[in-house]
Amino acid sequence: MSTMNNAVNGLLNTMEKSKSTPWVRGLIQLLALSQSIQLTGWPANYKIQDGERFDFIVVGAGSAGAIVAARLSEVTHWKVLLIEAGGDPPPASVIPSMFATLAHTPYDWDYRAQLDKGTGQAHPNGVLFMARGKMLGGSSSSNYEIYSRGVPADYNEWNQIAPGWDWHTALHYFKKLEGMTDPSVLNDPRNAHLHSANGPVLISRPEPNAYFQEKNEIFLDALEQIGFKRVLENNGPDIFGASRPHFTFANGRRSSTAEAYLRGKNDRLNLRVAKFARAIKILIDPNTNDAYGVRVLLKSGNKINVYANNEVIVSAGSIDSPKLLMLSGIGPKEELQSLGIEVLSDLPVGKNLHDHAISGLTFAGQPGLETALQNVITIAELDSYPVPIQAGFFSLNTSEVNSDNIKPQFQIFNTHMGATAAPILVYGCKTVTNFDAQYCLSAANPNLYREIDMTQVVLLHPKSRGQVKLQSTNPLDDLIIEPGYFRDEDDVITFAEGVKFMTNIARTSYFKKVGGFIAQLDVAGCKGLKWGTDRYWRCYVKNAATSLLHPVGTCAMGPQGVVDERLRVHGISNLRVIDASVMPKITSGNTNAPTMMIGERSSDLIKEDYFGFEFATAQYNDVFSNI
Repeated sequence: MSTMNNAVNGLLNTMEKSKSTPWVRGLIQLLALSQSIQLTGWPANYKIQDGERFDFIVVGAGSAGAIVAARLSEVTHWKVLLIEAGGDPPPASVIPSMFATLAHTPYDWDYRAQLDKGTGQAHPNGVLFMARGKMLGGSSSSNYEIYSRGVPADYNEWNQIAPGWDWHTALHYFKKLEGMTDPSVLNDPRNAHLHSANGPVLISRPEPNAYFQEKNEIFLDALEQIGFKRVLENNGPDIFGASRPHFTFANGRRSSTAEAYLRGKNDRLNLRVAKFARAIKILIDPNTNDAYGVRVLLKSGNKINVYANNEVIVSAGSIDSPKLLMLSGIGPKEELQSLGIEVLSDLPVGKNLHDHAISGLTFAGQPGLETALQNVITIAELDSYPVPIQAGFFSLNTSEVNSDNIKPQFQIFNTHMGATAAPILVYGCKTVTNFDAQYCLSAANPNLYREIDMTQVVLLHPKSRGQVKLQSTNPLDDLIIEPGYFRDEDDVITFAEGVKFMTNIARTSYFKKVGGFIAQLDVAGCKGLKWGTDRYWRCYVKNAATSLLHPVGTCAMGPQGVVDERLRVHGISNLRVIDASVMPKITSGNTNAPTMMIGERSSDLIKEDYFGFEFATAQYNDVFSNI
């Protein structure tokens, strides 16, 4: 291996003088990445035995669960078992630019969600694909790596429902997890105090190549022309505005929770990680309602019981955490009884499901095959983001910009593609987001000979709610997932206004100069409506929306929810839920970072419950030597 590394290093040094050439830079990155993923250092697969005992059992090694297990194992006399249904992340997860290849693979739970009749008609049979990570790190190992924390008002609103989750507290834990590497942020006094460079999750914003930078500037300028403020970052003091986003990767590797909290921890003997092990029931004493263990289905097909001296912690995500609770007798009484499940605690498990729906616009830009240069340059971005991307937040209902009580209505992402990428776009449109052929072809058609900008508008705070329900008592059967999009008509009206506002991009200077236009997409259910009218846009968002894959809320915290403010399940002792399902309301932006924050915060809550606040505080002060 050392001989091979020496050869690779020699070739890298030889090519260094020519690194500005795209194909050379791409080869450099490919060779460097081949070294970075050779020795992964993932935790060994622990072969659990029937009847084994641990102090804590954590179900799910995802965005929160991996953090909880790692943090609890800092207490050296606590024996912690982390159960994960998947295995190690593959190279396509580790390499930052390869995220789009993970859907419909063994590393994806590959769920299906059913939209309501008359909604989502651009999706065959009204079905949404809901990718969820099935590996160490969960969806933090498979998502699109955007780092977005939300705004203070999100957490101050949580705090009214579940005290202890205010913005000041949340910021403390964001800084605990965050390893910011962006010098433009760290060197700006207005922003630096909101960040930390010392946490385990590495956050970056690499300098783009010259071509990507040009395309970034063109679209950011267009956003300014329609009223967006250009800001340094979207995780800083400015609630509204546009910038290039931050990412959860650095140094050629995705910074998932598997990477940040589990990799290289094989010397921590009190932390055991059981891979390819699926929790199918929480063991609860029906006489006392005390949780005392977990039933696990092993890869071999054998079922075993493992026992917890202290607590069982469910961190299986917004789909599988409610499923496990309901299979164990915790959930809506009538639903469980209809399946013959003994009800131990009648709680609204699976209710309050909400998500970020997105609706896209395609702006055709400069014509000419020379714009296809981007498709060649992309190979040089293996260790970074594969396309130019910009992000921002806006509202249509307020002039206030810096209040702790203000939340944006919309988030936008824009990605740029050079001409001739249409076949790839059609493939991704159909196989990743499950749009029908007519929609996908109409979206990709302008890209045959023109560059395009694909702008996704996100409805950040929907009023509509869906649910997840058991379809049987078989733990291997998928849940019934009802996203519930647009059950509240106000969401249709608000979303349409946001999308309509973003069409102003087509009237900005660059798009006028190159003869740009908005592609008129072929949306089932909207034929016969005049394009551009209010009726059209309302039909458009209702039928052409898809999911940003941010399901939350199915085990919501609060007195009327499933867990209390310390994430303990109401009516059941020794059982907590710690993941995105506990969010009472969705945050203003991508949900991975808030979920990681929940993992950090709840780990300290557990330590406080056993040792007191001083112990948890002392551990925080020494945290960076532990992880």
